[in-house]
Amino acid sequence: MRQYKLLLVLTLTVLTLNPAMSALTMTVTSDMVFSGEAATLTCSVSADNGETLIVKQWQDQNGDVIGTGPGEFERNNVQYTITDLGVSDNEIVNWELVSASVTSDKQLTCFALTAKEDLRYNKIDSGRVEVVALTPVNNVTTSGENSSVSCILTGISGSDVQVEWSQGGSPLSRGSHLESKDFTETDKVAVLTVPDITSDQTYTCTFTGEAGGSVSSTVKIDHVTITAGGASGVDTGTRVTLSCVLEGADSAPIETNWFRSDGSAITGRESGFSPYTSATFKEGLGSQTDSLIIESVNKSENFTCCFVFKEGDCVEGVAELDVIVVEDEEGEGQEGDGQEGGGEGDVGGSGDDLDNDIGDGLGGETGSESSDNIDEDADQGDDDGTDEGDDDDKDLGSSGDNNTDDGADEDDLGNGASSYWGISLWMWASYFAFILVTSRI
Repeated sequence: MRQYKLLLVLTLTVLTLNPAMSALTMTVTSDMVFSGEAATLTCSVSADNGETLIVKQWQDQNGDVIGTGPGEFERNNVQYTITDLGVSDNEIVNWELVSASVTSDKQLTCFALTAKEDLRYNKIDSGRVEVVALTPVNNVTTSGENSSVSCILTGISGSDVQVEWSQGGSPLSRGSHLESKDFTETDKVAVLTVPDITSDQTYTCTFTGEAGGSVSSTVKIDHVTITAGGASGVDTGTRVTLSCVLEGADSAPIETNWFRSDGSAITGRESGFSPYTSATFKEGLGSQTDSLIIESVNKSENFTCCFVFKEGDCVEGVAELDVIVVEDEEGEGQEGDGQEGGGEGDVGGSGDDLDNDIGDGLGGETGSESSDNIDEDADQGDDDGTDEGDDDDKDLGSSGDNNTDDGADEDDLGNGASSYWGISLWMWASYFAFILVTSRI
């Protein structure tokens, strides 16, 4: 290593350098790689003015000479390969340096020394190796939807980066898609939007640095189907189960959410609602079934199932719930019967009152007249002074009193039939009393 440095110093000291008189030019490429990959840099020197290339070498970022000719070298625990690419038609000398398994950014330097007659010319230039990361952002969609995919490049400074989209190895045709990008000092974001998706689609994004080097990644639009199972013609108060079946997915969703028609989320196990995964994700088929139990439906409503594949984005299906609101006809009929029953009760009550009134009127008046007649007959019997008449009158009076009490009891009962028999007894008693009295006279 030291002999290379000493040779370079001696050469530069002894030789006369006159770059102004030389047409010597040098170009060194750069590279961008993913961590762990090999980086390749190329050094090109033009010597089309009669110069002869007498020294060429690569140096690492510490200034140590890697090598001056073709071969494999190890410097500072890094493996390098130098390849002489030869001289092109326009006298451009090319040689290549490959650095294996790069894990961090580095700068490598190309040195060239040429001679023309007794003049010496040198040229130094450097190339950079940048370790980057490229993150593809896939998407999931259903038929007929527009879908966007993106690629995010990080780890490269500056904005001298170009991006190109392709499919199947061919650049995308104009008008078939929409491209956009958002480049910052640290992040380079490229977005591709494709309309009217009907099947799975795969695209490639390629970032190329202005000084050389490129990285690529594939992104995919995953076309899926969602079959929503609703319920139709359901009576109010019925317990129903809605479902959403996901098919054709490359990966399982992160989660599944349910929403009401007003957009409010059904979270956890709310009162009356029970969301759950009834069939877990099946690899190969790409299927999963999620369900929502509604304990008691009361109106027609649409419920949306949302399969979440990435944060802030989901694929939706709509389960329709058609509820039939049933009139409570039986309740209305019972209410009408109650009113009619009340009417019949009133009529019945009026009938009872009428019987009581009749009984009271007839029984009371008849009883009073009969009682007066008995008293008068009894007085007349007393005036005659006959014991027999007195006894008879007393007996009749007792009988009349008993009948009066019976008539009163019957009136208290308020029964039409009892009142009738009371009136009859009073009439017969009065009649016999009248016969007995007149016969005595």
